[in-house]
Amino acid sequence: MYRKAKIVISDTHVGAGGRAEGNKLEDFISDAEFVRWIHNLIDESNQQGIEMDFIINGDWIEFLQIPAVDQFQPHLQYDSSYYTDVSETAALKRLEIAHEWHPSVFLALSDFLNPGLPRRTITILFGNHDPELVYPAVQQRLRQMLNATGAEADLVQFGPRIYFKDGVYAEHGNAYVESVNRFTDPDHPFDPKNPQLIERPSGSHFVTHFFNQLEWERPWVDGVHPLTALIFYALAFEPGLALRVLKAFLQVAPDIFLEISAAPGTGAGSVSEQLLAQMATPEQEAEMAARLQSDPDFARTMQAQVQEALREKGMAPTPPTIAGAVADTPPEIRAREITEYYWQLLEEAADKIAREQGAQVVLFGHIHERVQKQLPSGATYLNTGTWVWKGDFSTAPDRVWQDLMVNPDKYSNVRDLTYARIDYDENGAISQARLLRVGNEPSPPPAPGPLPEPGLWTRFLLWLKSMFRK
Repeated sequence: MYRKAKIVISDTHVGAGGRAEGNKLEDFISDAEFVRWIHNLIDESNQQGIEMDFIINGDWIEFLQIPAVDQFQPHLQYDSSYYTDVSETAALKRLEIAHEWHPSVFLALSDFLNPGLPRRTITILFGNHDPELVYPAVQQRLRQMLNATGAEADLVQFGPRIYFKDGVYAEHGNAYVESVNRFTDPDHPFDPKNPQLIERPSGSHFVTHFFNQLEWERPWVDGVHPLTALIFYALAFEPGLALRVLKAFLQVAPDIFLEISAAPGTGAGSVSEQLLAQMATPEQEAEMAARLQSDPDFARTMQAQVQEALREKGMAPTPPTIAGAVADTPPEIRAREITEYYWQLLEEAADKIAREQGAQVVLFGHIHERVQKQLPSGATYLNTGTWVWKGDFSTAPDRVWQDLMVNPDKYSNVRDLTYARIDYDENGAISQARLLRVGNEPSPPPAPGPLPEPGLWTRFLLWLKSMFRK
């Protein structure tokens, strides 16, 4: 009997390509590493007789950041209208661009497939960034790109939300965390108001309407994940950026909690509405940013308001243990607490799935964090992280934050290429399940070198912020 293995990755976010040619929205730059890794798997499978199922657990293709154009020009910054069309025709245009600019990725996956012995298959699940995979025409074109047609069509499975086979359960994970990234029907990501089109949750609308333009200006922002953490980090280090991101998100996302009573003395309406009214003009926004830097009491009150506004929009779950201490927590620490609470929510969901479904291994992606943990149920929980860059600045000093803004490539070129592997013995039992890396663990970026000397006003604000932290 052939031995077998399952290989699982997620969150590669393969985009339009052309980063070297000027596309600042392209976050996948590991084409060569991906191809070498796939061919190493092929060699191992052939030489040792190991059947393999390769599972892509959501957010494989970054449809939200590929413009629907006939001829993609990577040096151009496209208007948001090129990203908002959710039709099947637009999805095909985006797929063709990804294929044109990342041909080796598709060719390597095609090489992986094997109908004979040892058999090798591919399963591609959708995430919140690539629900377009459920379109029939997209699936048909992908089969052509992967040479999986005719008698070999059964080697590739597209579009389901969940993979559950041989004791292994995998799904992307967006259904268990922030409301803004969930589909109305988790298994069928179509728009309830227009069932012929895929649904884009409010988090996806934020990406296409605002975040793409922000990332073009500041390519490093995509490495600060989730969006909530970015807002709180920016509150600590660049209030003007925080207000800009917050305002855009509050304008795009509908209220998730519709029955909201105004706090005493704050007037009618949700906190989201109050904040938008306070930032109605550029002058008001600039005045608020200045107060955040100079008035610690105002900053503390504002932080609590931001937390509540994000909660109203279904963005920021509040850990019960710290719900009453939001205003007294430095915003950069608050960012870390929210991020870790997201991790906790997925761990709890994984344990529940293991108990209810009898899964021995549960895999998620979505949070861009590699996790390997034994659950209370006895099952193994693996989160396969991401193939794009991710930074944690919760304990970073001001100098590192400033260095990130001045030298973004020093940080955003770092990749931790993580995947999961589940091996089975000759009797079909799981022998081991663990996270592995393609290549070595990346070294941390070098310490900041000479940076522009901050002026007198900047030094005063840094001193004031240090006093606020204490």
